[in-house]
Amino acid sequence: MLGKKLIIFGGVTLILATRPMGCLAGGKEPAAWWGFDEGKKDAVLDGASGRRAKIEGNFKYVRGVRGKAIKFDGFTSRIVRKASEGPELDDSFTIEAWLALGAYPWNWSPIVSQAEHDEKGYYFGIDSQGRFGLGVKVGEEWVECKSEIREELKGKVGEKVDLDLRRWYHVAGVYESGEGMRIYKDGKEVGRVSAAAKVRFARELDILIGRNRRPMAPTHPVRTWATYPSWYSFDGIMDEVKIYGRALSGEEITKAYKSVRPRHKPEFASRAFPTAPERGRFGAFYTRLKYYDEWDALWRVGDEPDMVVEFDELPINVMFWRGSRYSPCWVTENGKWMADQSRETGENWDVPRPREEVPTGCCEHMSDAQCRFSHVRLIESSDARVVIHWRYALIDVLYRQSGVDPTTGWGYWGDEYYTIYPDGVGTRNLVPGTGGWQETIFFSAPGTRPEDNCELEAITLVNLKGESRSYSWEHGYPEFDLEKALIQMTNLKAKYRPFMIFRPGSDMEVFNVEVRPEYSHFPWWNHWPVAQVISDGRHAQAADRMAHSSLAWGGPRDNVAIYGMTDKPAVSLVSLAKSWIYPAELKVRGSNFVSEGYNYRERAYIVNRKKGGSNLECELVASAESPLVNPAFVIKNWGKADAILKVDGNKIKRGRKFRLGHRHGLEGSDLIVWVRYESGSDTEFAFEAKR
Repeated sequence: MLGKKLIIFGGVTLILATRPMGCLAGGKEPAAWWGFDEGKKDAVLDGASGRRAKIEGNFKYVRGVRGKAIKFDGFTSRIVRKASEGPELDDSFTIEAWLALGAYPWNWSPIVSQAEHDEKGYYFGIDSQGRFGLGVKVGEEWVECKSEIREELKGKVGEKVDLDLRRWYHVAGVYESGEGMRIYKDGKEVGRVSAAAKVRFARELDILIGRNRRPMAPTHPVRTWATYPSWYSFDGIMDEVKIYGRALSGEEITKAYKSVRPRHKPEFASRAFPTAPERGRFGAFYTRLKYYDEWDALWRVGDEPDMVVEFDELPINVMFWRGSRYSPCWVTENGKWMADQSRETGENWDVPRPREEVPTGCCEHMSDAQCRFSHVRLIESSDARVVIHWRYALIDVLYRQSGVDPTTGWGYWGDEYYTIYPDGVGTRNLVPGTGGWQETIFFSAPGTRPEDNCELEAITLVNLKGESRSYSWEHGYPEFDLEKALIQMTNLKAKYRPFMIFRPGSDMEVFNVEVRPEYSHFPWWNHWPVAQVISDGRHAQAADRMAHSSLAWGGPRDNVAIYGMTDKPAVSLVSLAKSWIYPAELKVRGSNFVSEGYNYRERAYIVNRKKGGSNLECELVASAESPLVNPAFVIKNWGKADAILKVDGNKIKRGRKFRLGHRHGLEGSDLIVWVRYESGSDTEFAFEAKR
């Protein structure tokens, strides 16, 4: 096997074959050197030996500290150098590399590794808190030398990491026979461990760059028994990876660091929340929401797997996205995301059985990382309202369904219907089933902590008397104490803030578990959304990944609640709550139409047309306790005709104050009407068929 020598002549670098690789292993030149400048799609060149190493998974070439560098996707990519192609190291060696992190690994991720876990070999890598280190099997002991969390971060609330994200670092690990290990960051020694025994190398194993030999469980789990080994790779960029068959001195490593001055910042695309183009009209639209290239590339889906509800009068959206497992998210004008829980059961908790045999941990939509079961479909979309159906299975993180009947094979499912109107208010209606379903959750985009997205005075509660109280997390968990509170507003750092309205007899409680005060005032997890690791709970260590936090949970009565967003104070929602909980009575005149009353699950009055009738006249008997707030009507069997609307005898022009649509079925067509109108007194409505 031939080695290579670099010669610079007239500004051109030539790579010449010089002498056998065995001589290089202990020489001054690198025994292996990956510069990634060739840009091949299936292999990378070792400039020291002339050999090529295979690239697996998704990756791309980007600008590096010198020429090109390789960008690993964080999920699938790795480089494999066959064991038979060396280099064969002796007792002293050095590994160095330039790298930039896009996110911290879920556990240790190799820069260069030729090891069988803790049994033999060497491992130079990065851990889940951005600490890098070298591990070596020395005699009968696995010895590690790794960097520490930066001192200035230890005493404050927030991240606990070493290397920052999205900046270049030069890192090096040295094992010196008879002395031990040293590690270096940007030319400075940052760790040293003594070790005198002989190294037990694993020369029969392939050398790996960027991904482990076998899956590893994510660190910092909430429940170890519901967290499993997961595949992942280095999430970031590497350049100038070198292996030396000797121990470089500190001076040599400092010189190597100073010899390179990166001219370009590492190339990372934004990992902000997805956005949708504004269409300028109210309705629901199928689309493909994009996150960032490496994550998007995982999905085997078509062009329209997601759904977005847009509003023509409000700067908000409702997103049904694969990244949230289709849990609908209310999105503010400045991109803050509010979500909720699905139906959820807990399996195999109290009397644990072997977790390989039965569903284990949280069984919910969050566990469906690939959306194998969770999906949405559009039922209605018109100028008057949108209706969307969300269906999911209650599964654990291994896709095993909860509550499976051994006779029929049917397990627990969740079916939910969202009816959303142009005023930014919708109902969430759940088909009867098993499992709790309400949990007030907000997201944090990469680069932000929970405190960046939500006020410490995070929740405001209101009751139907108009009494209001806000609760702060600044000094720990608060305790909700407002009597008969039915309105809950989450105080995101936005103009438009999300709210929920429950029916009388419902419960609201603070989510008072799993907080770590040294990291955040709020619970802070990153196993959901978007993550692909096999875990039903993982504490975030830094703002490197999309994450979520929970503020409250409750027991809404009747499997229904109102959701929405407003730029008004929480107390302004009392009239809306009363109009839904104590709706004005509907009185229909004549015999051609029959009232079916108010359907609070749709937030609409239902009227059925008999044969022969064409015009509908009705009265809504309203009062201060039963007000009208933007009423909606579903007139069954109306037909395909549009309608002319009069309110108290005054014709209302069709537009933003009067919207209509049709629901066409096999048995006929229904008219859907929404009216922007508020009143605390009796009001006449007349609908005339428009021919």
